[in-house]
Amino acid sequence: MDGDESFPDLRKDILKIIRKWIPKNEEVRRETIKVQGGKTISLLLSGKSVFKNGIYIGTIYTGTNITMQIYIVKTLLIILILISLVFIGLSALLGYYMSGKAMVPIVRSFQKQKEFVANASHELRTPISIFQSSLEVIEAEEVEKMSEFSLQILYDMKDEVKRMTKLINDLLLLARSDADVVQLNQEWFVLEPMISELIRKCHPLAEQKNIEFLTNIQENITIFGDKERIKQLLFILLDNALKYNVENGQVRMNIWREAESIKMEVSDTGIGIPLEHQHRIFERFYRVDKARSRQHEGNGIGLSIAQWIVDAHGGTISVQSEEGKGSCFIVTLPQPIQ
Repeated sequence: MDGDESFPDLRKDILKIIRKWIPKNEEVRRETIKVQGGKTISLLLSGKSVFKNGIYIGTIYTGTNITMQIYIVKTLLIILILISLVFIGLSALLGYYMSGKAMVPIVRSFQKQKEFVANASHELRTPISIFQSSLEVIEAEEVEKMSEFSLQILYDMKDEVKRMTKLINDLLLLARSDADVVQLNQEWFVLEPMISELIRKCHPLAEQKNIEFLTNIQENITIFGDKERIKQLLFILLDNALKYNVENGQVRMNIWREAESIKMEVSDTGIGIPLEHQHRIFERFYRVDKARSRQHEGNGIGLSIAQWIVDAHGGTISVQSEEGKGSCFIVTLPQPIQ
């Protein structure tokens, strides 16, 4: 082998690399050779077979030192990565700063909205109470003088006042919960008398649809929690089970103690909840079907209140439902050791 050399000291190493290499057409190889001092030299090698009268007579090899080019490329790559990281960091900081400024008016607006709801709900309670008292006085003193049409209007007005009172109380509760001023009065109490009372209250609505109540309550079960809030929670679930049930349907309630928690299930044989809506039913003012909710006097608040009551007790609430077959709401409330 013969030729011109830029690195005579590397002759032995280069010959070792190319000795058994017969390059294919336009084949190029990159090789790295270690030199004294622990440094490395990168070479770009190429070769071409030489033929004479169709007979292979040898191979011409050429190579060039690309160490500096590789160093420049690596250095530029590192610089570009550092610039990119700095740019990403600056973008994140700028985004954080701008989002913080953008959130200020949003937070203020939301706070004003909560204050308005709380104040409006509170202010509306007095005139609604006066209106309700006035209707009761009219009913007590003038009912015998009223025509059948006037009586129907009176009863319709009383129903609307009750509905408005419930709505105002619900809005006020949500506003207070947002402000974190609602305190739970937790105590131990027996659950069965409360269940019996709730079923009695729900009985008129159940009778209208000929709905059957089925209960399976663990005997002498006691629960630690806010008695009024737990009652409100169960009433919301029972009320929904009745409102969205079908004629001649069933409402089933199961309550039992499991380890260090109380399990409650309220299920119905009603119209069910479409799968795509189930993850949103606990959102405030969310209604699966607005027309259906208006028909059943729903306002999209009840389940959000139920969610808040469960969260305030450190528990969980979930739903299992199939459209056209009914729904089952499952509540788990952690309990201290007695």
